[in-house]
Amino acid sequence: MKPHPVLVQGAMLLTMVFWGVSFVASKLVLSQIQPLTYMGVRFLIASVLLAVVMALRGRPAFSRKTHLLIALTALAEPVAYFLFESYGIRLITATTASLIIATIPLAVTILASLFLGEPARPGGLVAVGVSIAGIALLVVGGDPAGESARNQVVGILLVAGAVLSAAFYITLARDLTQKVDPVHLTVIQTWWGAAVFGLLWGMQSPSGRSLAGLSAWGWIALAFLAVGATVGAFLLYNWALRYERAATAALYINAIPVITALTGWVALGERLTPLQLAGGALVLVSVRIATRAAPEPVAETVHNLPPEA
Repeated sequence: MKPHPVLVQGAMLLTMVFWGVSFVASKLVLSQIQPLTYMGVRFLIASVLLAVVMALRGRPAFSRKTHLLIALTALAEPVAYFLFESYGIRLITATTASLIIATIPLAVTILASLFLGEPARPGGLVAVGVSIAGIALLVVGGDPAGESARNQVVGILLVAGAVLSAAFYITLARDLTQKVDPVHLTVIQTWWGAAVFGLLWGMQSPSGRSLAGLSAWGWIALAFLAVGATVGAFLLYNWALRYERAATAALYINAIPVITALTGWVALGERLTPLQLAGGALVLVSVRIATRAAPEPVAETVHNLPPEA
């Protein structure tokens, strides 16, 4: 029986809140411990919780080829994605990071045109120009009293690497995401992420892999990231997508940078300069243009990717 629309809308909105707040929570945790330690612990907790989900859902009957393909795509998402994002978010505000991550749908339309032969539409080309202008304003509009100009540029480039990683994953794993149950896919990719990040975490010096620097709020933020933003939000989002159109889901996703900006202002005292606000607005406009111009299969795949930190 189809659930009441209010329940579906509530699940979608709660998911957006989780993902919006996740950028601020990541920024807080990364100010206290090393990125590899953060990723190792977060994915370890998430993988244990998702093991329970897998047990309840049942083991998938994947072929060896499918397992290998999942392992390879996991190198792009979550491994490369979180490596780029975690190091980048240390250098820029959580709000700026969320705005850059919001361009994933735009990056997918570009890569789909280059690698899958999907025609480049005029709207997509306009979106590219608008997004470039918006990102340029995010760079040059940085607060002179805040992060250095070099850190701003490096941070934005690193987060842009996360965008490309996610876009490559979506583009190259198009068939995989259509054939494999999304819950099973996410669980196994999370396990691969936990294996890689756990190995990298263990390779650090004792001081580098220590959790001693985490404050009480840091532990709360880390638990929220593993339990809420990774596991809870994913389950809510996939449930809601069963009853909501992908195009409508895109409207919810556009709210994530706004939630991040409000949370970052309250929790971290972050604020965007007027130029950055203008740049952020252009980025959101470009994403909306891109998703409207994209062929439907691309849109369906794009909106199934959790844009979390």
